[in-house]
Amino acid sequence: MPVITYPFGMLEANCHIVHNGRDAVVFDPADDTGAVLKAVAREGLQLQGVALTHLHADHCLGCAAFSAATGLLPIVGREDWEERELLLCKGMCFGMDMDLFTAMPVSAGHFSWGSLECEALHAPGHSPGSLCYYFPSLGIVVTGDVLFYRSVGRSDLPGGNAAQLMASIRSRIYTLPDDTLVCPGHGPETSVGAEKRGNPFCPAMD
Repeated sequence: MPVITYPFGMLEANCHIVHNGRDAVVFDPADDTGAVLKAVAREGLQLQGVALTHLHADHCLGCAAFSAATGLLPIVGREDWEERELLLCKGMCFGMDMDLFTAMPVSAGHFSWGSLECEALHAPGHSPGSLCYYFPSLGIVVTGDVLFYRSVGRSDLPGGNAAQLMASIRSRIYTLPDDTLVCPGHGPETSVGAEKRGNPFCPAMD
């Protein structure tokens, strides 16, 4: 299976290790850097990068420790980084020291992490800079809090927008192949086709 998932913290935010048996990228290192790095080593993988789906505290609480341990700076959607003080304001409740947190703001586009090829898809609605990461060769999309199993992300938090969220899901995720594995920010995996057919909050448009 080309993804290893750890749910971390009181909100059980998913940290995903996406790999092809050789190279790996870590998404949303929310906590327990040691467990993630042990998994990478156990599988004999070369860690090539770290990325954030969005800039909410439950998904990036472990970024400072992860960067210190690996020397890798996480990438994050440019729009989220520009609003980082607003989006991370609740991080203090999780014990986050925002002065120690840094990242590299990026826009949507193509990324290469070693032998892994990825398309970062801008999917605003849960946050202004939410990114979904699609790996065509693996048939995987990491959606963060944009799309869940039979649910969707909240749009009532700062920077959220319900209409944008629905448009993002339909134009960015539902246009991927139906058998694409969806790795969400919370809860179990699903597939694009299953959500198009059965998601009550965002049904596919005919």
